Amino acid sequence: MPISSMAHTISVRTRPAVQAAQEIARSHGIVAGQARVLHDANNVVVHLAPSPVVAKICLASVGDHGWRKLATELEIARHLIRAGAPVVGPSQELPPGPHVQGDFAMTFWRYQDHDPSAVATSQGAGQALAQVHEALDSYPETFPSFLDRQVKRAARILFSESVPSPLPTTEHAFLCSQYLSITSELDDRKLRCRTLHGDPHRGNLLVSKTGYLMIDFESVCSGPLEWDLSALPGLGANTFSGDEELLSLLRRLRSLCVAVWCWTRSRSSIALDRTARNHMDLLRLAA
Repeated sequence: MPISSMAHTISVRTRPAVQAAQEIARSHGIVAGQARVLHDANNVVVHLAPSPVVAKICLASVGDHGWRKLATELEIARHLIRAGAPVVGPSQELPPGPHVQGDFAMTFWRYQDHDPSAVATSQGAGQALAQVHEALDSYPETFPSFLDRQVKRAARILFSESVPSPLPTTEHAFLCSQYLSITSELDDRKLRCRTLHGDPHRGNLLVSKTGYLMIDFESVCSGPLEWDLSALPGLGANTFSGDEELLSLLRRLRSLCVAVWCWTRSRSSIALDRTARNHMDLLRLAA
């Protein structure tokens, strides 16, 4: 699970999730009195310090969508570990779950020490992703298209008439026009699809003393290789043989999806607003 260079303070919003994870940890003999929030977006991710355990927590109950996402991610991670892929796996300190405590569902993962400020080389990032792809090739289940996950989620936000748009007024029309332009170009292409990580950005790549490790498998999907390459840090995509024109198009689509997603949550995070604006700049440059 991701570990940021500066852990978030446990806030009024995240405290109930942290306490739920601590309760389950204590019931399994895990000491978690120094818990620190590592990530707070779709899920709350908590290092249950001083124990080498990380909890990934969401609002969910047994069997619902959030719970199933956590369960599927665990199964994918177990498969990748068995296949020898460079990933951070589930915790061995306690049953990884999914567990339910109150209003929260959660899974437990191995804490991986790493340097969040280290520069990820193109070769290292590309090789780690290639190994994950190879392991995913043998996964026995199929996954929804990337268009049915990140992309349609962005469309629902952009074109919803039932709720006010969370996007800045000055950017909304531009994002809508870009969405229609990019997806129209994609409709004219025949895509060669495979199983992908779905979101292999720098935050999901840990640089440890033993090498590069990938995390976060809840966005695993089916799509063209270039969709994963569009998220790779630096020039990692150069380690693959791909369609440069398609890659350029999907980088635009990736920036659009990231900008929309970040702006829906930016009220609680200056960093998310900054990320959204960075991707808007990239999108305008490429348009």
